[in-house]
Amino acid sequence: MCETLLPAIADDADPSGLLATGAGAAGTAERVERLIAQLQDPLDLTRLRRLLAALGSPLANLMTGGPFAALDAMDPARREATLRSWATSAIPLRRAGFQALKRLAHVAFYCWPSSAAGNGDHPAWRAAGYPGPLPPPARAVEALPAVAIARDTVLDCDAVVVGSGAGGGVVAGVLAAAGRSVVVLEKGPNPGGREFTQVEGDMLNALYLDGGLLMSQSGSMPILAGSCVGGGTTVNYTTSFPLPEPARAEWDRLSGLGLFSGPAFRAATGRVSARLGVGTRWTTPGARDVLLERGCRALGWHVDVIPRNVTDCREGLECGYCTYGCRHGAKNSTARTYLADAVAAGARLVPRCDAGRIVTERGRAAGVEATALGPDGAPHRLVVRAPVVVAACGAVNTPALLVRSGLGGPAVGRGLRLHPASAVVGVFPERVEPWSGGLQTRYSDQLADLDGGYGVKFETAPVHYALPASGFGWASARQFKDDVRRLGNLSIVGVLLRDRDAGRVATSRAGRARVHYELSSFDVGHVRAGLKGAAQVLAAAGATEVFSLHTPPARARPGEPAWLDRFMAQCDARGYRRCRMSYISFHQMASTAMGRDPRRSVVGETGESHAVRGLFVADGGAFPTSSGVNPMITIMAIADTVAHAILAGA
Repeated sequence: MCETLLPAIADDADPSGLLATGAGAAGTAERVERLIAQLQDPLDLTRLRRLLAALGSPLANLMTGGPFAALDAMDPARREATLRSWATSAIPLRRAGFQALKRLAHVAFYCWPSSAAGNGDHPAWRAAGYPGPLPPPARAVEALPAVAIARDTVLDCDAVVVGSGAGGGVVAGVLAAAGRSVVVLEKGPNPGGREFTQVEGDMLNALYLDGGLLMSQSGSMPILAGSCVGGGTTVNYTTSFPLPEPARAEWDRLSGLGLFSGPAFRAATGRVSARLGVGTRWTTPGARDVLLERGCRALGWHVDVIPRNVTDCREGLECGYCTYGCRHGAKNSTARTYLADAVAAGARLVPRCDAGRIVTERGRAAGVEATALGPDGAPHRLVVRAPVVVAACGAVNTPALLVRSGLGGPAVGRGLRLHPASAVVGVFPERVEPWSGGLQTRYSDQLADLDGGYGVKFETAPVHYALPASGFGWASARQFKDDVRRLGNLSIVGVLLRDRDAGRVATSRAGRARVHYELSSFDVGHVRAGLKGAAQVLAAAGATEVFSLHTPPARARPGEPAWLDRFMAQCDARGYRRCRMSYISFHQMASTAMGRDPRRSVVGETGESHAVRGLFVADGGAFPTSSGVNPMITIMAIADTVAHAILAGA
């Protein structure tokens, strides 16, 4: 499989050696095996075994239109044709299987230095002029002080907070500053700046939920969420939008609450924005954002500056790597703000600690049972006894925690929104170096309200190799490598969908969260409009070629007759759902929604559970629907509201 997707291709016009470097020389299959060993869900392993067994079966290949031979017995051309038949199959499960293997192989090949190159280099990096990980700084931000659990332990406190990201970090900081005894449990590690190595594969494994391998159950949506001290605020793009006024009104109407349009929530938003230093001082656009702004202005479309939660940001090259952690501490994550406040006030932080269940007594929350890894990696039982429990595990894992605790109600896990994101790629005659520059500094809301407040937002993002490896479309091994080796001249316009229609988070018998989500016809219509608009922006900015993230990619050359119509016709022919095109979710929301009605919501206006006194939810799951903007500030404002309600004795 790896050698078919990544063969050695002889080409004298390839001085970088990318085409000539195949999976075998790079040790790709061995690294894929290590990635497979990290898969958390046994069901994923079962599906992968079945997929490989099918490709290894002569009869299965014959039944899918291939030769009567196992994949490894075919010649290279036949192998590639067999994979192409899976990639474009009419059967969604076959397309999903191809995409899963393609992502594993390409991430394994492109996201670590190549053993074939030596000296910590990679032929793909050389081809694009990519510098790879930057030299470590002379001074780097230190990790927060943490509690080591070396034996089975019981802790007592006033409040235990499960999760340290945008929600949990704020709650911990506010409660601790008010004199409450707080314990924070974080599933992921507690890295300092020197642990932010900027090796993409290592950082995905270390800082993201399930090592960056989490997928929706259909295989159509990779889901990226932070899983480290600071959570998503450690790895996000620093984009700091408040909840828009129309969404506030909609949320109040749907939830039956008066919270979001009221002065208390407005004050909470102001407090968190001030603590995070949100502003537009450090928003010098890199080349990606210059192109986005140029294209929008040429079309006469909306474009504006993105507020960011940074202080003394270096911008430029260094900033483009900060989705794998800011080594200099310029990103005002919760680890640098609220959690630091909490620890300074006496809060205890326990990293590498997986919460198993919430303990209840006589209808009230009474604590949390968890498993913590000791300094030697050995697991130990940890019980935290507290009259207040705050679940802030994120919109994927909080529903599972509630269900494991016997607290699953009719609305738990329902209503999940993901802000599915795709992109159009533009090829430019000049150097872009899309891995560099401010994480995000410009955006456009030109198509944000296509129908009732739902539509798409245009943003850019740093492009290293994980995004192309996972998201670029595939037609052949040669085409894929050709696209990747042009990375230095590529830019993207991201299409961030405000999804109206929901999925759900289910919980397996073993207590594991599983995401079920597919785009509706309503939302697909907005994606299509977004792709068309993104192609127009790139063309107006000077792109000589554009291509989509379909498999195979839709392609066009701006300036040629009817290029946009032909581009969209190709997009339409390929389709927009169920592994026809690459999406990714950076934002998970609305699976444990706030609301007045316990049949349709999980928590009330203070974030307290309808079912159990003393149990609060303070993460993106509390959203009534999708926010339509990067959700960090809204999550923090909800968490601030929850914390003040706890202090008031709610």
